[in-house]
Amino acid sequence: MKITVRNFNRNIGLIFHMKQNLLWYSIIGLFIFISVIVLSFTEHPLHEELHTIGAFVAVFLAILSFRSYFNYKLHRLLFSAFAFLAFGVGEGLEIVFDAEFYDDPFSITEIRDYVIILGLGLFGLGTIPKIRK
Repeated sequence: MKITVRNFNRNIGLIFHMKQNLLWYSIIGLFIFISVIVLSFTEHPLHEELHTIGAFVAVFLAILSFRSYFNYKLHRLLFSAFAFLAFGVGEGLEIVFDAEFYDDPFSITEIRDYVIILGLGLFGLGTIPKIRK
């Protein structure tokens, strides 16, 4: 079998479609597991949980964008998928290496975190493709 970009995309698409229920259940389970760890063992659980939610929303949107790319073959969805993945990695690094914290939930750093999550949500809404009947 000749290896071409078309065959590669089709095979990767099949992998993404296989066992998708298992994939979603494992993502939700991983989110709950990490959330319990973050809420139980960190000094500032609500602040860290904000980053955990942002990371999982970003990874969730990245997965949806990759699936949309394999369904619709729109190359701009790859940019969105990698952007969401970058947000998720950034939020994950923020969880691990977060040194700043302020007790005020309306401090400038906390507002920055809220805006990041809001931007992720709006960016996600912008990548939902229109399905024409």
